[in-house]
Amino acid sequence: MVDDKDKEILFELLQDCRQPLSKVSKAVRFPQQTVSYRIKKLEKDKVIKKYTININYPKLGYSRHSLYLDLMHIGAEEVDSYLKGITDIKEVSCCYMLHDISQWKLYISVWTKSISRYDEIQTKIVSKFRKHIKNYLSFQSVKSWTYFARRLNTKKHSLIDIKGDPENFNLKDSDWKLINKLKKNSKKSVLELAKELKTSANTIIRRIKFLKDNKIIERFYPIIDMNKVGFKEYTFISRIDPAYHKNIEALIDYAKKDPRFVIVIKAVGYINLYYAFLAKNNDELKEIKSKIEKILGKGVLEEHRIEVEDMIS
Repeated sequence: MVDDKDKEILFELLQDCRQPLSKVSKAVRFPQQTVSYRIKKLEKDKVIKKYTININYPKLGYSRHSLYLDLMHIGAEEVDSYLKGITDIKEVSCCYMLHDISQWKLYISVWTKSISRYDEIQTKIVSKFRKHIKNYLSFQSVKSWTYFARRLNTKKHSLIDIKGDPENFNLKDSDWKLINKLKKNSKKSVLELAKELKTSANTIIRRIKFLKDNKIIERFYPIIDMNKVGFKEYTFISRIDPAYHKNIEALIDYAKKDPRFVIVIKAVGYINLYYAFLAKNNDELKEIKSKIEKILGKGVLEEHRIEVEDMIS
């Protein structure tokens, strides 16, 4: 069971999972040894799936593209084999198998510096799955707001990760190598990172500080199985009539105030709105959806519910 104190600990880890344990202990007002034990138990029980980083790709000149595939006659193992060459593409940030409740069965997030590069990657992915594709859907993010932890501790202010227009900040190859290591495990010690990257501990400390100070790394955080915390995440992708653009802005403003929302993406393309929230039961789900329907009104032309089954990468 995940109790209120575990939720407070998870909240602190979602702000920065590399912060000293003593700082987490002080924040939750629990002995350091007890906090350490609880974190290990959360890891063992797979409440914490892994530790990673949130990268501010637009700062580096990248735009986010979301690709959804509706597949038929293909199992998870076969999907894995199809994706081996795709997940190695540096612009592919993550892949998710989606639950049967969703029309779409696979989600792939791609960050590119140009639309032509995205077209190249999309063509490669769609060609890979051509025997199994019933349909596919693609759209580009304009701006996003990510709220990782608000529901876990509404008494505290939570960090917000905002991604907007692409900039043109360049990184060294060595920084990209460090980022890739931290994406796989953002809790790796400085000494481990230094050994794996064949450099000094001081260099690692300096480069991490550089990446944080320049807002390239927005946060170090754990990926949490919210079902085991007592919440279910509901995700929707919507096609909204552009004439109702004020309604879209109203929903974005509402999500900023409601701690149950975890992400809102304003997009361009066939789909132009993506949002997700946490609900503890069906009554709360209905209440939140009712508010959203009132805000968006008759502007909703099409909507798809998405539910993640498993993370592939």
